[in-house]
Amino acid sequence: MTCRGCQPKEEAANADVSAIVAEMLALEPVHLAKEVAQARVSVCETCPHRSLHTCTKCGCYYEFRAYLPQKDCPAGRWPKLEAAEKGGR
Repeated sequence: MTCRGCQPKEEAANADVSAIVAEMLALEPVHLAKEVAQARVSVCETCPHRSLHTCTKCGCYYEFRAYLPQKDCPAGRWPKLEAAEKGGR
């Protein structure tokens, strides 16, 4: 069962979630390098708090959150990163 905040995101699962995430990332000034973000996404994909494309701990699309250096995993599976570790745009 998904929370009320997650339900609209789960309904978007049939839409192109990659396009939604790309649109959201276009609004962000700083991204992590693709390799770093993909390592975070890999962790999310094995997490018990994942529900399709969202994190049930925070309600975010986990792929979006993984690209943001100022964000950490709400379940403690990966940390925020310092400026020296960023390497994205």
